[in-house]
Amino acid sequence: MPAALAGLLALLGMVPPLAADDLLTRLAERDWLEAPGVVYAALLDGEIVERGVHGQASLELDVALSFESVMHAGSVAKPLMGVALLRLEAEGHLSLDDPLDRHLDDLPSWAHGITLRQALQHTSGLKDYWALSGLAGQHSADRRSQAAALALVRRQQGLNFPAGSRHLYSNTGYLLLAEVVGRVTGRGYPEWLSEALFEPLGMTRSRMLDDPFAVVEGMVPAYRRAGDEGEARRRFQRDPLTSGVYGSGNLLTTVPDLLRFGEWLLAAELEGVRLVERLREQPEIPGEPPPGYGLGVAVGEHRGLPTLHHGGANGGYRAHLLLFPDEGLVVAVLSNAGHLRAAPIAEAVAERVLVAQGRLAPEPVSPLVGQDPGAGMAPAGGHDVVTGMYLLENGLPIRVREVDGQAVLLISGSPHALRHEGGLRYLLPGGQGVLAFRTDRRGRVVGVRMTLAHESLDGQHHSPEVLSARELREYTGDWYSAALGTGVTLVDDGAGGLRLEQPTGGRVHLAPLRRDLFLEWDTADFIVAFERDRRGRLRAFTVSVERAQRVRFERP
Repeated sequence: MPAALAGLLALLGMVPPLAADDLLTRLAERDWLEAPGVVYAALLDGEIVERGVHGQASLELDVALSFESVMHAGSVAKPLMGVALLRLEAEGHLSLDDPLDRHLDDLPSWAHGITLRQALQHTSGLKDYWALSGLAGQHSADRRSQAAALALVRRQQGLNFPAGSRHLYSNTGYLLLAEVVGRVTGRGYPEWLSEALFEPLGMTRSRMLDDPFAVVEGMVPAYRRAGDEGEARRRFQRDPLTSGVYGSGNLLTTVPDLLRFGEWLLAAELEGVRLVERLREQPEIPGEPPPGYGLGVAVGEHRGLPTLHHGGANGGYRAHLLLFPDEGLVVAVLSNAGHLRAAPIAEAVAERVLVAQGRLAPEPVSPLVGQDPGAGMAPAGGHDVVTGMYLLENGLPIRVREVDGQAVLLISGSPHALRHEGGLRYLLPGGQGVLAFRTDRRGRVVGVRMTLAHESLDGQHHSPEVLSARELREYTGDWYSAALGTGVTLVDDGAGGLRLEQPTGGRVHLAPLRRDLFLEWDTADFIVAFERDRRGRLRAFTVSVERAQRVRFERP
């Protein structure tokens, strides 16, 4: 089951299969009426053929959204960076294969050799800024600036992995690329975008935000749902912007402006080559298949039709831009409701348009919303027989849980719906691989093999250990990270594990997987690995989350 489909089914509460037309109606009835909502539209061959405006721009003032409402588009800003670098390359200002430090002379030594292309394609190994800021104790309501973000990046002591050896989404590369654009053009990235792109394309309501408290004409506030069940579904809280960090995100725009940008992308050429063909360029990673990410855009397909797309999320805003280059179709979605998922809405709108135009054959059940026939199936004894924590041989913990009758795999906190294939075998989403569980002589599940396109990994089943107060004592106390510029305190949580306390009030409960290895058990994330010297004394620990790995802490 594709990730977008899994998210959509969760949003719909696993409702029966619907046709694409019915999907948008059901979403409106459930989530958009008398609540923050969504604006969407589709542009086909230069003409708007589908549009919708649902929900409120302001719950406080009871003002409805409009087609021209300005909202935050988050990482939909990343295609802008791809366009910027390709244009500057064509003009002779830079090459995508330039190392970052050719243009930025104040980077640490560990950044030497990382190319602009690697930063753009997320193969740089740079630790993600947003993950780092969370480890540093910053909360969503804390104000962030570009200068502070860059200072945090420069304090890092290494990469997640050698540049070019893996693909891992990282916003940090785009922060640095924004600085590169500024250096080679002599203009700040927000100003350059306005002059070189927004103004020529008539994107009059778009801007790259560098001050989250600026007054922006037509901008609507965003909200998040206060709860997920019962009456709480209709209670909302403001979820404001507090970040002035740009390059990776912070695009303010409207649906009409996104349609203009998408239409231009489909028609534009650079040096005689269609711009969309350049944007499709994916990295070649030794021993791995193409990651489905090009020069600032995700590369995919919908029912066999090639697509380029990118989503975005910041605070309570959600966004998605979806292009069908061969069909001349652009779909844009903006939402001020943090509980909505913009990508499935964009896909449903595209399905409706393409079927109506005869460019796709109608299907009895839409592939966007049809329930996977294997999703609700389970082995004898139910999914409970395979749920639990597994430690793979490469040191990565994974967790299998059951959510509303569905088996779900958690990797670094990210959920992936599983499809039961039979016996103790489950398929990963999108045909990415297989989980095959193994049992002992008594029939108890004791391990798993994860088979992917490029490797197979064995893992052992683990239950959390319970350590005594004496055993925990050597871990507790104050620790400091030079990479984050802040400290934390580890305390005995009274339940056989540790609690990591940040000075800003953050708390993470850590269960021991084995000696010197702790993690946040429910999500299989936030891995804390202790290091000892030759005499067996604790000297440091590292914290790893999905996009920022091995961040080091030592005794002050």
